[in-house]
Amino acid sequence: MSTNNVTELSGLYPMRVVSRLTGLTADTIRVWERRYEAVQPDRTEGNKRRYSGGQVRRLVLLRRATELGHSIGQVARLRDDDLRRIIGESKAERPSQTSIYDALIEDYLEAVFKFDVQGGESILTRAAAIIPPMSLTLEVLVPLMRRVGEAWHAGRLKIHHEHIISGQLRSLLGTLMRHVEPISGAPRLIVTTPPGHLHEFGAIIGAFIAASRGFEPIYLGANMPFEDIADAATQSGSTLVLLSIARGCSARERETLLMGIEDLSRSHEVWIGIPEGHELAKSTATATLFHQYDELDQALIGYRSS
Repeated sequence: MSTNNVTELSGLYPMRVVSRLTGLTADTIRVWERRYEAVQPDRTEGNKRRYSGGQVRRLVLLRRATELGHSIGQVARLRDDDLRRIIGESKAERPSQTSIYDALIEDYLEAVFKFDVQGGESILTRAAAIIPPMSLTLEVLVPLMRRVGEAWHAGRLKIHHEHIISGQLRSLLGTLMRHVEPISGAPRLIVTTPPGHLHEFGAIIGAFIAASRGFEPIYLGANMPFEDIADAATQSGSTLVLLSIARGCSARERETLLMGIEDLSRSHEVWIGIPEGHELAKSTATATLFHQYDELDQALIGYRSS
């Protein structure tokens, strides 16, 4: 993956990155800048344009306004809040603009809701091409999953949307694994969800975090029987198994899961990503539990250094 770490750390972005993040061609950005003064980027000593995160977000707002039929001449000098009003984005509906990648997440969700599968995949692909793996995971995918969860609870996200997103994230994980520089002797870990649990977003994100931290995740998908999980871990030489559990469970199912986790933990170290307050969290003593992605991230770092 091509990145420019110095540029990213400084908070300024070159034209090629801005073009990919905004979906605008470099020629369009230059015209909007010169003719309409839509943005005024900084310049390097070699006279190369460098754009701030705020300018990137503004370009996305301008692009959306023009897609709705407004001419760039009409909107180029409007304030950002006025642009948001024009495109129908209220303060209550939009996330806090704290990340350069907020606009990318918004574009992706909009594509999914419109069933623009190719457009959504293109957004993720160009993000993976320019964003370092750890930033991609923690600053794009984790906030994206948070937005997906909010949309699910609000009833705006349906099961068909979830299938589109999970399929594209699985594809993106494969791309990441092909492009991340392999580390000699990288530890392997199995990533999956236990039997009866179909929501795989947490597992996919866990696999992304592990890959970004130098592990070799073996992603089995969702709804795997415990005996198959154990067999895959043994056959692959994985000493660590990461399970994701998203939904609640009945008392009977809880007992079945506990038995499976206990059997699995006899031969492998078991980590579980699980919501805080989940029924299972009060019962299992044979697995390490995580409620936040940053907790998992820190544990992976510690595992590699131990």
